[in-house]
Amino acid sequence: MKATNLGDHLPPGAPVPTLAVVLVNYNSWPDVDRVVGGLVDEPEFRAGRFQVVVVDNASRGPIPDRFTSLPQGVRLLSRPDNGGFAAGVNAGWRVARGRWLLILNPDVEVERGWIGQVLGRIAEYDRRPEGPPGIVGFGLRNPDGSTQGSVGVFPSLGRTIREQFIPRSRRKYQAGWRIRPGRVDWVTGACMLVHSGMMSAVGGMDEDFFLYHEEVALSRSAQDLGWPVEYDPGLGVVHRHPLQDRAVSPKMRVILRHSKLLYFWKHLPGRPFRAILGIVAAEAAIRGAAAAMLGRTPEARAWRTIRSIVGGFRRGNPVRGRDVLRLAEDAESGDVPADGGIPGREMTGRHEAGPEWRKDGSACRATTISSASASSWRRPPSC
Repeated sequence: MKATNLGDHLPPGAPVPTLAVVLVNYNSWPDVDRVVGGLVDEPEFRAGRFQVVVVDNASRGPIPDRFTSLPQGVRLLSRPDNGGFAAGVNAGWRVARGRWLLILNPDVEVERGWIGQVLGRIAEYDRRPEGPPGIVGFGLRNPDGSTQGSVGVFPSLGRTIREQFIPRSRRKYQAGWRIRPGRVDWVTGACMLVHSGMMSAVGGMDEDFFLYHEEVALSRSAQDLGWPVEYDPGLGVVHRHPLQDRAVSPKMRVILRHSKLLYFWKHLPGRPFRAILGIVAAEAAIRGAAAAMLGRTPEARAWRTIRSIVGGFRRGNPVRGRDVLRLAEDAESGDVPADGGIPGREMTGRHEAGPEWRKDGSACRATTISSASASSWRRPPSC
């Protein structure tokens, strides 16, 4: 991974930033340019209270001129391939100095002064006698000012079955009128504040998820280790292109079904997983046949690919991470694999971790871990 370390070294006597804003980019340079331009113009940035880390997941085309000469406090990491959202977040976390990370999608609109309010909230969280939350989700708004879904309950077999009978735009998130500030199951990764100590405790986001459900898995792992997940709608941003408002392409359908199956495989093994596997297999067979009869060849290929993914899960060796993208792109281009697809990767090797922070705000040493769990990977607390 190529790092553009502009402003990477703080001058003598400069304060260590409290917060690192992490943006993961894939072919969204105009949006990244807009968000970063607004952030570096904030007085808190000039005072060194937060830094900005942009992680580029091998976007096509050249990097804009603006990002060849960045101010001190902005760092650009250029990854050689697209390993997914979780991999991008983890790359940003590993180089961040602050004990808090603010993960933002490039398609959010941050109003002037908002980041100062976030820093104020962080000060409140740090003063809590019981310790700070591990994850905080802020409110999201649509461009017309209406509330956008951003909070959900953990998936279950019954809930997943019920979701098939309601509109897709209402499946993933709880209805706004039912949500109150405070503890929740999980919050969306489009605008998410996370404590670096929590990231150290769980080992970062699970990179086996290429896209979607990684924030759900992170929230579950955080709560399993005693880090609360909270919703704070008092601060919010505009999110311009949520998935639930977009048409799902065949490529994205492959990625979404894989993420759902992977979550059940890791966090709801046994009967719930076997049931959801059967449901997705039947769905792929029926909808794939219907798409073929109607001449919708790209959709038919996507459902055939999903059937191959089901085969890998049944053998206990599913595809993960960037291999999921490869399968989805092959389906889009017409190269559909035989049952099982690409052999799954073993989850082994060293995972570099970022700086560790205790709940009281003091720092621990940075460490690395080795992961080899077949169904999940978590990092035991070392602070």
